[in-house]
Amino acid sequence: MLRYLPFSISHIFFELQPMLYYWLRIMILETKNLSKSFGQRKAVDGLNLEIPEGSVYGFLGPNGSGKSTTIRTMTALILPDEGEVFIQGNSVQKMGNKALTHVGALIERADFYKHLSGETNLEMLARIDGTDFSRIQYVLGRIGLGKRGHDKVKTYSQGMKQRLGIAQALLSNPKLLILDEPTNGLDPQGMKEVRDLIRDLSSEGITIFISSHLLDEVQKVCSHVAMINLGKLITTGEVNTLLTDSGFLITEVSVDQTDIAHDLLKVQGWVHQCDIVDDKLRVSLGKDHISEMVQMLVQNDIQVSAVIPRTSLEDLFLSKVGTESVIV
Repeated sequence: MLRYLPFSISHIFFELQPMLYYWLRIMILETKNLSKSFGQRKAVDGLNLEIPEGSVYGFLGPNGSGKSTTIRTMTALILPDEGEVFIQGNSVQKMGNKALTHVGALIERADFYKHLSGETNLEMLARIDGTDFSRIQYVLGRIGLGKRGHDKVKTYSQGMKQRLGIAQALLSNPKLLILDEPTNGLDPQGMKEVRDLIRDLSSEGITIFISSHLLDEVQKVCSHVAMINLGKLITTGEVNTLLTDSGFLITEVSVDQTDIAHDLLKVQGWVHQCDIVDDKLRVSLGKDHISEMVQMLVQNDIQVSAVIPRTSLEDLFLSKVGTESVIV
């Protein structure tokens, strides 16, 4: 009978492989019923997240919505009142740092000894973590600071400091990278540098979890998002799917008689909002009314030269929570 046992095990594994692969690969990070309060304020309220392996996952919400508190529970910096965080199936609350072996994190702004070089700062961190020093030159080159590693941190721009912070998070060769507001306080060039770096790291197979209140930045780089407000999950999914299935559409409409078209559309019951922006109409309406809008304009002798979809994550967020929770 023993001679047939390997075949039986292999057969069973083959049958179960799709399900096992789905569960093990897709859910690199999960939160289950996560809650945390500070006094009477509920910072995180029953939060359930599932982060697919290989994704760039945006975690979105206004300041004070519970993003940083969630990340601190993910990285074992604080304990939740209820619920658990699982990384590759391991409970962070039960296993502590052992569950974070393959995780790199940059929590808020990078902080280094400014009178020391970038390389020396990383050497100090590598010595604490027991990381081989050979990794330092690799990560410096990977984040574009290979030629500036010997320079003191005080000579770095803010964008360079943020990239050095990401280098620190990469020292452990992580499978999951957690970044809390990585572009906060950066100028447009610094934002682009960090954005390009995130794309490059994602192409290497690293799963990246990004907390941000800058929805436009997230839309440029993320494959998936979760939106929270007042500690509660509002919506989650693939970016393209959420925007496509949102039930409404923001369109940019170019016409030859902007004022007349604006006055005509704004009184229609199926038009949620109509504004003039840079001599073009910005119209919010249900998807089923696009052809009706164009037909009405044409019938009123208004020439339509372009109708371009412009729905953004900010539009989606505001449609879910209203303008009282504006993200800036």
